[in-house]
Amino acid sequence: MKAYLVAGILLASTVVASGSAVAQQRPTKPGTDGYNITISCFRGPTRDVIWDRPNAVFVEDLVKIGYSYPQAHAIGERICRDEWGVGQHDYMRTSLLEIMAKTPPSH
Repeated sequence: MKAYLVAGILLASTVVASGSAVAQQRPTKPGTDGYNITISCFRGPTRDVIWDRPNAVFVEDLVKIGYSYPQAHAIGERICRDEWGVGQHDYMRTSLLEIMAKTPPSH
């Protein structure tokens, strides 16, 4: 019985810890604002930039403001695969704004 209790406590604490991390990374609801760009990246299980790539909402938001799909995907890759941006939301935002200033979307 004690083993089940310990396993239950460990499982509950894992669910709470992972649930709070997921809530922090959840992107805004797609389509809520035409000029809102959700910077959302898939991060692998490590801090190393191995599997990192832009999530669909990030690419779709860039397409929505006027970038072609290949341009939007390339920008997303550039932002999400930058190792300095891991866990640094302000850095990712600043990098995106710099890219957009150098290559504005065409309408």
